[in-house]
Parts: sequence; C-alpha cells; structure tokens
Amino acid sequence: MNTQEQPRGGEIEFDIGVFNLDERGLDAQPFGIIRLDRNGTVLSYNLYEENQARRKRQDVLGKNFFTDIAPCSRVKRFYGRFLLGIEQRELNATFGFVFHFPHKTRNVDVSLFYKRAAQAKEDTIWVLIRG
Repeated sequence: MNTQEQPRGGEIEFDIGVFNLDERGLDAQPFGIIRLDRNGTVLSYNLYEENQARRKRQDVLGKNFFTDIAPCSRVKRFYGRFLLGIEQRELNATFGFVFHFPHKTRNVDVSLFYKRAAQAKEDTIWVLIRG
C-alpha cells in the first residue's frame, strides 16, 4: 500500500450543508471545496483550496480535475471511487491522500460526496479536503 492509500484516521465529519452555499459561502469555509460534474470538470473551487494549492480559480474552473489539475489523484483510491460513484449515483467516502505540489507535500483527508439532481447529467460530486 503506498502513502496515498494510507488513511490518516477515522471518518471525518463534514457539514454537508456546504452543498447549499453560494460561491461566497464556499470561500468562507476553513477547508478545501471542489465541485465536479460527472465528467470530472471543475465547477467550483473555493478560496481555501486556491490558497493551499496555489492555483488560481480562473485557471482551474472548466478543466478536468483528474487529468488537468491533479493527475496524481487518478488512482484507484480516488478516481476509482469517483467512477464507481458516477456509476451508482451514490458516493460518501473519506480517505487519507497525499498531494505533491512543487511548493510542498500536503497530507489531507478527502471526502467525496455525490449530490443527485433532478437529471443525472446535472449531478455533482463534491470533493472536500481537510489538512
């Protein structure tokens, strides 16, 4: 098992009320929030994550998270869960992960949540990052 697959502890409880926040509300949260569509395209990227990753929101929005933004996340533990969640239209998982940035290594807890919409094509997947 590599470092990316090592859980950092028990399940993390996130307030999933963030699903109802506008961009300003998302920016006020003390952890990273990334909202993806079913293809992995970044729809929202909050200020906390922008600062931690040192990637400007305007450079991230509209790009694929798993190929353009964080290709290190294209592993079974992360991307595999994302794909399974898309297939089942259900996802609620928390796991430890390591992001390697040029400026630092970041050990985090990642939570993935699937949020259904009236039509499947409008469903979103929320990536919440603490650490």
